[in-house]
Amino acid sequence: MQRLLIDRSTLDLITADAQDFLNVLNAAGLHQASAMMLSVIEQLQADRANLPDERGNAVQSPKPG
Repeated sequence: MQRLLIDRSTLDLITADAQDFLNVLNAAGLHQASAMMLSVIEQLQADRANLPDERGNAVQSPKPG
């Protein structure tokens, strides 16, 4: 699969829409679809954590432990 380069604000919009869709799936009781959507959101969050900041440095979330 090829990944497209997008900026942080676009990724934030996509993540917000994905979260809204997850809420709809949960409200409809579609548990299997909700689980799949949750994994998509987790990947989006991981991708966001690896985006470079405004200075071009990779932003790393703190590791637990």
